[in-house]
Amino acid sequence: MFVQDFMIVERPCAELVAEVESGASVLFRHALGEAEADLNRLRVKVGPQNWPALMAKTVDIRLGPIRRHGDLTLLAFSWHATGTASLFPALDADLEISPLGDHRSELALRGRYDPPGGVLGRSADRLLLHRLADATVRAFLSSLANRLAVSKAPA
Repeated sequence: MFVQDFMIVERPCAELVAEVESGASVLFRHALGEAEADLNRLRVKVGPQNWPALMAKTVDIRLGPIRRHGDLTLLAFSWHATGTASLFPALDADLEISPLGDHRSELALRGRYDPPGGVLGRSADRLLLHRLADATVRAFLSSLANRLAVSKAPA
């Protein structure tokens, strides 16, 4: 299943790219609150905003390489649930940063996940769980965008 979302950040693209390049794991840790970091691995709780905490899950985030394609910058990452991971899908995604003029940028997340549970899991995903995935991605991206909107460099 594909999942994507985007947000506008009122900062120049070059500033956002520099911030991500100077420390993506620090940026993720600050944006997502109480994250545990170990080099290029983070452990955070993800879930939709304003949904019951029962819908949140702790995941390990692994950061991949930063790539550039013209004026588009991509940071590959994945997350995998901890504990009973077989009940939760893993996400492989790119965080994309692109310019929208001189002082605005688009921050986008485009990813793919496979619902666990075979045919039954795919059916449940079509009925309800895809909305949970969309809401989780939106909350995750919103946290990153909010952090990037107010910061000048990760501390």
